[in-house]
Amino acid sequence: MCGICGWIDSDASRAVNTAALDAMNLALLHRGPDDGATWTQRNAGLGARRLSVIDVAHGHQPMANEDESRVIVFNGEIYNAAELRADLEALGHRFRTRCDTEVVLRAYEAWEEAAVQRLNGMFAFAVWDARHERLYVARDRVGIKPLVYTERGGVFAFSSELDSLARSGLVEGRINPAALDAYLTYLYVPHPDTIYEGVHALGPGEALIWQRGRLRREVYWRPQIRPTASWRIETATEAYADLLQDAVRRQRVSDVPLGAFLSGGVDSTSIVAALAESGAGRVKTFTIGFDDPAADERKYARMAAETFGTDHMEAVLNADAVAMSGELIRYFGEPFADSSAIPTWLVSKLAREHVTVALSGDGGDELFAGYSWLHMTRRVSRYAQWPRTLRGIVDAALVLAPRSPKWDKVRRFSADAALAPVERFRRRQTCFTAAERAALYTPAMRAAVGAAAMDRFGAHWQEAGEASDDDRMLHQDLRMYLPDDVLTKVDRMSMAVSLEVRVPLLDHRIVEFAATVPFEMKYNRGESKRLMKRALKDKVPAALLEQRKRGFAVPVHRWFREGAGAAFEELVLGADAQSAAYLDQGEMRRTYEAHRAGRRDAGHHLWALTMFEQWLRYAAQVSGLRPGL
Repeated sequence: MCGICGWIDSDASRAVNTAALDAMNLALLHRGPDDGATWTQRNAGLGARRLSVIDVAHGHQPMANEDESRVIVFNGEIYNAAELRADLEALGHRFRTRCDTEVVLRAYEAWEEAAVQRLNGMFAFAVWDARHERLYVARDRVGIKPLVYTERGGVFAFSSELDSLARSGLVEGRINPAALDAYLTYLYVPHPDTIYEGVHALGPGEALIWQRGRLRREVYWRPQIRPTASWRIETATEAYADLLQDAVRRQRVSDVPLGAFLSGGVDSTSIVAALAESGAGRVKTFTIGFDDPAADERKYARMAAETFGTDHMEAVLNADAVAMSGELIRYFGEPFADSSAIPTWLVSKLAREHVTVALSGDGGDELFAGYSWLHMTRRVSRYAQWPRTLRGIVDAALVLAPRSPKWDKVRRFSADAALAPVERFRRRQTCFTAAERAALYTPAMRAAVGAAAMDRFGAHWQEAGEASDDDRMLHQDLRMYLPDDVLTKVDRMSMAVSLEVRVPLLDHRIVEFAATVPFEMKYNRGESKRLMKRALKDKVPAALLEQRKRGFAVPVHRWFREGAGAAFEELVLGADAQSAAYLDQGEMRRTYEAHRAGRRDAGHHLWALTMFEQWLRYAAQVSGLRPGL
């Protein structure tokens, strides 16, 4: 696992700015504390930091072929590296190391851009082809590993993280109004946007080809929804179990200590079960608990750990969340308000004390219909089929109900029935509504957002083509929420402590298989993840499969009614708050006071405002960055 960066000048007579490249590479130190270097050749330069996992003694990056006509920087793991190596050796290629970086380099030598189609793994890599003055950059199919890039003044630069790219001197710091609007809507910035104007995120399953100053983006993979009627629950469960077992078998390979995250939910328990069955020995497992019983899953994690005989370790989240948010924001490099980033960081920190690699259960919700917002959207759709007169009577009765968080949820449920299917689903993932955002913005910000608005959410929904609304919801989560929220959070928080996290459920073969399984085998009559639960049924106590889904349900509503409230007032509502240049402080105070008084549950809204302020303060410390419109 690594951090990578690069600098290519379209003017071949201009040498690489080595000081900028070194600064970018140094900013990635946490991603690769074991080794690091840069390579330059006239107008091209690459940098890498390495966390050594396979062939620890070798695999130094950047890695060149014999005559330095092709040079690679690589971040990730290739799980079919052994098979590819055998194929390449049969073609006459000779290897100097056992690491998968060299496998990708030789694969590019053999098959050029078609090589990416042969890779099974998580990755972001760049190959400089000096013979053709061409840079080829690719990201894995589902977006497990990140890559951001920019062009300015004839220079193309890229990196694993925004903080690193910001050190290049090529990022002007202008805020992308559409990205800020999306952030306040969804709590993250969807690709290909970043918070900075002119800086982009490479999407999952995409590649970039830069050649002599011209940049081309290509899509080499997209999930295709093709439900197959021939599947039966028994055969589909067997096929899934076989694929998962093979994915875990491949992903447990490591030359350094390996463990697993274990929340006690279906996803992480499935991974630990497969690890135990693969002969991995006594597995080290890790979980984070909360001091709020409604959010704490430790009893289920302990139940799973006892079932599979793991060496189980726990920690409890009880630190100052607002203080931690200021420490963590640099790893995102932009506003990011999924509050579960904090427990993800803490469980990664706990795991890193014992292992270098951890397996995680991320992906199960997106593939097999585990999210409550999907379940609730389906209930709204059923309610929308009620006679309009009957729904009108319900709405009239709700006018008389008191104003409270509980009754406001009922009102929203009823109002959602009047929306189009895509808007019903979007509404359930929305933090600040359109009206709330309009009231929140300063006049200048409101005008800028209006001129720049775009709908990434709707685009992914339409990308699903003729699929049912149920499958469209899964597709939308897979294409946007998974890479831009879940996988971003896991990558940044694990790499912040130099921990490699692998996600077997997102082996692209499982993703492609799931797209062929009819929806009713994933969710039916209130039961989600039917296939996954069926595969676990005879292996774990029934209580594990019957529990209510929690995830890393951080108690933000309680936080801001307790200790975090004072910190919010000082940070976001104080006289020196930088967010006041973009957001109306009076509106922010009204939201805060309504939450404190119990008139509404706005914990996620307040967390989003906190993280925006924290990001502005971080950005002001980066040389050359002065965020503004």
